[in-house]
Amino acid sequence: MTAAAPILEVRDLAVAIGTRRVVDGVGFALAPGEVLALVGESGCGKSMTALALLGLLPGAARRVGGTIGFEGDDLARLPESRLRAIRGNRISVIFQDPSGSLDPLMTVGDQLAEGLRAHRDLDRTALRARSLEMLAAVGIAEPERRLAQYPFELSGGMCQRVMIAIALAAQPAVLLADEPTTALDVTIQAQILDLMKDLRRAHGTAIVLITHDMGVVADMADRVAVMYAGRIVETGRVDAIFADPRHPYTRLLLRSVPRLDDTPKTPMTVISGSVPGQGDWPPGCRFAPRCPLAEDACRAEIPASADLADGRRVACRRHADDAAWGRVA
Repeated sequence: MTAAAPILEVRDLAVAIGTRRVVDGVGFALAPGEVLALVGESGCGKSMTALALLGLLPGAARRVGGTIGFEGDDLARLPESRLRAIRGNRISVIFQDPSGSLDPLMTVGDQLAEGLRAHRDLDRTALRARSLEMLAAVGIAEPERRLAQYPFELSGGMCQRVMIAIALAAQPAVLLADEPTTALDVTIQAQILDLMKDLRRAHGTAIVLITHDMGVVADMADRVAVMYAGRIVETGRVDAIFADPRHPYTRLLLRSVPRLDDTPKTPMTVISGSVPGQGDWPPGCRFAPRCPLAEDACRAEIPASADLADGRRVACRRHADDAAWGRVA
């Protein structure tokens, strides 16, 4: 069976703030209907990567390299007018911070209708019906009343759900979801994830899912890309990486997740140190200062990515050193 051609293909993406690269050489491909989870600690460049795809970088950040292939175009080279036609239509974004993404001077109904009106030929009655449908789909009670309210009248979790409703309303080809279930209770989290699964099944929507929740990754994703200090250090199918992580950072990330069979006396695995400041990366392997397997060569040279037999890629000099894995606490 021939694999589907990628709907989104990112190559050598680089983002800089001043002279410092905060995203450096990131690449991945996404097939229609596929879910790719982008994981890593805060400050690793996950959100900056997502924002760069649609030219939504904040402040002084700018894209300084790479290509972003989407439906025959390179988004990195499209004029702003063309990008506006794609944003919220063919590619939608669920931002991490709903308070900064909703217009405080517009009602919920107007904000839902604005996106639909820009990309769909719907009359007023159809716009209202679709807006009510989406609010109900994300678990908002009394959707008729909520349409007339402003964001400041809603809770943070409800604003998050409104933002998700706006992102999903146009049934995009690609969804960039940055911590989509943050600030939501467990019941609503499950409802939102089920809605994203339905969108994928019904419309073939591909999803880039940024999350810290490995349970969500296991439930939602087909593949996972592990990001550290502006680079992807390991990528592959979720089952393969969860069963046998080959990069020390991936191993430590997975070990730091509490397990159901843990007891009160089970020691918590903590990754020593912290992610360097964005763009202030150490020489060589950027994880070397925190890695229990690091050698002098790791600190001196940037590791090349190796292709493994199971289709995985890993950027670690010692990925095949099975005898050393026992030292990774």
